[in-house]
Amino acid sequence: MITRTSYRVRLAAAGAISLASLTSLTACGAGQSGETTTVRYQSYSGNVDVVQLADALGYLKGLKLNKVGDVTGGPQSLQALVSHQVDISTSAFFGAIAQVVATGAPIKAVVSTYGSNAKTSSSLVTLQGSPITTAKDLIGKKVAVNTLGANSEAVLDVWLQKSGLTADQIKQVTLVPLPPLNMFEALQQHQVDVASVASGQLREAASTGLKLQTLVKDTDVIGPYNGGGASLRDDFLKQDPKTSRELVTGIAKAVAYIESHDRATVLKVYDAWLNHHGYGSYVKAVDQNWSGTTGVATPTTAAIGSQDFSIWLDWLKGRGTVKDSLKDNEIYTNQYNDLAKG
Repeated sequence: MITRTSYRVRLAAAGAISLASLTSLTACGAGQSGETTTVRYQSYSGNVDVVQLADALGYLKGLKLNKVGDVTGGPQSLQALVSHQVDISTSAFFGAIAQVVATGAPIKAVVSTYGSNAKTSSSLVTLQGSPITTAKDLIGKKVAVNTLGANSEAVLDVWLQKSGLTADQIKQVTLVPLPPLNMFEALQQHQVDVASVASGQLREAASTGLKLQTLVKDTDVIGPYNGGGASLRDDFLKQDPKTSRELVTGIAKAVAYIESHDRATVLKVYDAWLNHHGYGSYVKAVDQNWSGTTGVATPTTAAIGSQDFSIWLDWLKGRGTVKDSLKDNEIYTNQYNDLAKG
């Protein structure tokens, strides 16, 4: 069994927070229907945020966005969701969502927001000339990931397992959580041996003359897939169904817009929104890093399917955090995504 204790404890704590805080909701703006109309969220720097893009495109009519900060990974976003610090977790790994649900946290994934395909993916990279060329070479080495217990760790573990490493050998691969923008510096200074980076980051590295070699891409390990998506709390879905539908369908429409328009067109709309709302300092990083696609495997609907969780089932069970009886309807729903209904 593969376990990384710090993350499992963190997830359990998140579940406990959620259950303890169900009676302490933070009041938000409400419309005439009595439903919440001000939606609190967090975003990720260096990427097109589909919630913000949905607002820019006019898909969130009657709703007001209230950004309460940035996050570097899905687990942090999920903790904020279950503890009622935000109303939506905009982008978290589906495997992490399943683990949080398994702790008893009353949340559900509602729409796919990112994935990997031929256009965009994540890769394990080393400095050019590194002696690390195979999975077995990672034993005793340090690998930089954006956060623990999320997509990068899952892909890494699956690759190591498929490459024949034992559970004890996998435990000897040390994960180092680092902000994406700091990974290349850590590689250059030999603070880490390998880094898990996205396509946009590779372009950034190339533009600075940093020479890297790729060990493996996530699509080589898994194939094209929906990696993660947005989640809402069960109580929010029940108390604010109209707001939930407007929000979820708006995000799905934003994903579809990205996948049906060229990169320059999307950035023109998105950068204008950032500048108008006081986030002009984000524009340069987005323009440099964004790959031009969400990578979502269901690009016209952003719908979620059982396969989006089942591909990680062995990894989840190996961590001992998901029971065999965890059902699809406990983890996700497409009920609030009008595009998923055709």
